[in-house]
Amino acid sequence: MNAPAPVAGTGFVQGLPERIRLDLLARGQERAFARGQIIQQRGDEAKEFWYIESGSVQVGRYGLDGRLTLFALLGAGETFGELAFMGEFPRTVDAIAGSDCRLIRIGKSEFRSLMDADPAVTGLLLKTMALTVQDAFDLVEFSRSLSVPQRLALALSQLCGDQGNGARLTVTQQELADLVGVSRVSLGKALTRLQGGGLIEPGYGFVTIKDGAGLRDLAGG
Repeated sequence: MNAPAPVAGTGFVQGLPERIRLDLLARGQERAFARGQIIQQRGDEAKEFWYIESGSVQVGRYGLDGRLTLFALLGAGETFGELAFMGEFPRTVDAIAGSDCRLIRIGKSEFRSLMDADPAVTGLLLKTMALTVQDAFDLVEFSRSLSVPQRLALALSQLCGDQGNGARLTVTQQELADLVGVSRVSLGKALTRLQGGGLIEPGYGFVTIKDGAGLRDLAGG
């Protein structure tokens, strides 16, 4: 069984036809965020959604103890915030810059101008959003059948995106443990297995991808 294509917080923008995708991104506003900076908070009005040009973004929820429960760690090419934006309901998650990152902000005016310029875009946007949500459910179901090393390989493959071998992912072991849903001990064992197979090289606060194809093969079972 092959792993579903990586989706994002989602790959909503990536799923659009190239002409529309480039047009939409060109209308957006580029913003830079430093590591640890809050991008959006739960309860905020959803005035925009975001496309990640570079860096990483943590998506989760802060508890009363101030600890972030990580739901996803997103990388270049992924988007977040579009469900609340399109549904016009308050944010349900917090988003924090996992590293120094550059994002493209797409607000209501940019979105409406694209739809006004091409009436056919509305249908394509809705179809792409529906497919993206379905892919997300498929990925959750698929992940339940994987071993911890396979789940880690899938997570790293998603974070790597279209970067090649040698890509350096800024992510801590605790973030990976939260993302995969295991203890630090189990995560450490999985990292050791992937390192022993020549797939990755762990470092302090980062992981270097040595064999992206091998990671995808392992994740696909």
